[in-house]
Parts: sequence; C-alpha cells; structure tokens
Amino acid sequence: MRPQVTILLPAMKGYDSVLAALDSWEAQTRRDSLEILILCPENLGPTAAQAAALTPGQVVVDVGRADLHEARARGIGVASGHYVMLAEDHCLPDPAWSEAILERLAEGWDAVGPALRAGNRTTCWAEGSFLIGYGEWMMPVTGGPTNVLCGWNVVIRAELLRQRGPELVGDMLMGAFLVRRLRQQGGRFYLEDRARMRHFDPPGCAYEILLLSIVGLGFGAVRTRQWALPLRLLYPLAAPAIAFLHWKRAFVHFRRAGRGSGVSLAALAATVVLASAWGLGEAAGAVLGTRRVAPYLWRTEVKPVGRADVARSSALEGAGTGGRASAAGV
Repeated sequence: MRPQVTILLPAMKGYDSVLAALDSWEAQTRRDSLEILILCPENLGPTAAQAAALTPGQVVVDVGRADLHEARARGIGVASGHYVMLAEDHCLPDPAWSEAILERLAEGWDAVGPALRAGNRTTCWAEGSFLIGYGEWMMPVTGGPTNVLCGWNVVIRAELLRQRGPELVGDMLMGAFLVRRLRQQGGRFYLEDRARMRHFDPPGCAYEILLLSIVGLGFGAVRTRQWALPLRLLYPLAAPAIAFLHWKRAFVHFRRAGRGSGVSLAALAATVVLASAWGLGEAAGAVLGTRRVAPYLWRTEVKPVGRADVARSSALEGAGTGGRASAAGV
C-alpha cells in the first residue's frame, strides 16, 4: 500500500550518523503508514550487512555529491507518500508522533507541525539556541489551526511541494520561507501538540554563535533575493533592529511557556548574544546573496545525535530533571 507519509531523513555524514534517529522513526506506533528515505551522499551509505538488514519501508537514496537542499529536493521527487516530512537528523519523534499526525492529515490539512522540547540541557547555549530557533512551538503549546509552522520537522502535502517545480531546490535552502510561501498561497496549517519531538542542539558558546550566524546568512540572502542591489546593500543598517526582533520572539515564548518549558533564565540571557549573531548574519547574507551563502547552510542542519545522547536525555526526562519533562506534558 502507498504510505501516508514519507520521512526525508538527511544522513549527510553517512548512514551510521542517523542510527539514533532511525531508532525513533522505527519505534512509531503507526510505522506501517510511513516510508523512510535516508538521503546518503556518495560512498557514505550503509554497509552490505546494514543494507541487508533494512526494514520494510526503509529506503536508502544515493544523493551523490548534492548539497543538503538539493538532496531534499531529490527526495521529494522520489517520495511515495501522500505527504512528506522534512526531517532533521537531530530532531527525534516520540512514539505517538505518527498517530497524532495521521489523525490530523485525515482531516485534510495541507501541513501539520509538531510541538517541540529541548532534547539536551548541557549548556545555556544549547538551550538558548533551541529557544531562539523553535520557541514558537516549544512545549507546552496549545494545538490548533495556525498561520505559522516551523520550516523543518513539518509534514507537508507532497503535491504542493512538487508544484513548485524548478523552484523547489531553492525552496529547500530555508524551510521557513517555503512554509511561509505555502501559507500565502492558501495552505491550511495545523499545530498538533500531541505530535511531540525532541530537538537536540550541540553545546558550546562559539559553535552556537557560528551556527546562528549561518542561519542569519540564509535568512538574509533568501529574504532579499528579489531585492534590487542598492536595497540589499542598505539592509545591514537594520541589523540592530533585526537582532532585537529575534530576541524579542525568544523572550515572548520564554514567558509564554514559563516553568513548563524547562528552559533556564541563563538560556534567555544567551539568546541576547545569539540574536546579535543572527542579526549580523542576516546583514551579511543580504549583501552576499543566495549563490554565495548556499554552500554554508548545511552546517546548521547537519548535527546528528548519537544513541548515548538520546539515552541520557531519556534518563533525565524519566527522572523528571534536565528539562522538567513532567511539567511539559511528556
């Protein structure tokens, strides 16, 4: 039977890098309704023994030397599902994710997004990165029809994506702008708070500042790619205001989620620095343009999680620490 949802799982560092993610996808309560496409670069696929052990509905797609956005577009082209899930290698679903998502898809929504929580609480920088990037969908959050979904880890009707034609490759540079465009075209979105996922962010101040700077590069380049050159060159003047707006968004959702989010006050403080890095990145991205920025954007997306990291996160959640999972409804 044709699967309902195709999971596009990027394995840009090789098949072995997504074993923990595959564990979570294989543990889904509605696994029989899912197809899992593992996007592997040339010569980084599974070993012969691993290939022989692939479960039904798990397919390795050789994407050659394609960049991540090109690999995702190829995956959409060969996906069998009615819907496509734009997964990340560091965002893992709870077992009941599929049950909740499929119930909503049966109602005819064009895109359904999850509720998210931080998978690791190693440093305020990891928490801060999660807060500034995914605060709008941070648990606890109320589900329902919405105008805004996260760019990645969202399930979208496959036909809507394929209708983008040659523009699809460019759309895959920054998922946030793709989702925004689909909404402007009349797409019906739903935030399903029962479809829960853990988002893992790497620790380290310098590394997170670098990653948020690159995120900014992408936002700035894509946001202004239709602008005339003089306007793009003036965009850096708005960098302080852009940084403030990104921090303000983090602050608003920190207040909204309150204690239930489990995110520390130190993480909110870290977002001041991270928002500044994002704003400066946007300024540079507007000037450089998408062609120059595109080769660097994969760094913000390729952050595979190991089984040990997942086990540690699960143990902390089970103990009710490291994020106060019980308060978040986990």
